[in-house]
Amino acid sequence: MWVPKTLMFAGRCQARSVLTLVSQRITRPFRLSMATIRFPNGTQNLVTIRLYQAEDDQAPTTGRPSGVSLLQDFGQVDYLRGDGVQVTVLHTIDVTPAGAYLKVHADNSDWYDHMVDVDLQILVEDESTE
Repeated sequence: MWVPKTLMFAGRCQARSVLTLVSQRITRPFRLSMATIRFPNGTQNLVTIRLYQAEDDQAPTTGRPSGVSLLQDFGQVDYLRGDGVQVTVLHTIDVTPAGAYLKVHADNSDWYDHMVDVDLQILVEDESTE
């Protein structure tokens, strides 16, 4: 049986910089099922959010993190952006290697700091059924 878990990411992305937030190590295979991203008023589409799956917990302070972009499959761009909205994306991806990490990467091209607020819902197999 699959059990839903929500991973919450929060931080402040300083003006003209990037921020990478990393989950704890996910020790079992899992399925990403949904992403919810809240863009505060005033971001004016100047903050882009990318989602990654990686085998390491590195969070670089410049450039993009290591790993595979989870939104790159079929779209023209692999990021989300907004201004004063909550964006919910139903996006199912199976992540089979045990020991993976999820990363949220924010790129702020604005002259002001902005908060990053992302929830990722994953499904993991219930340990009690093993």
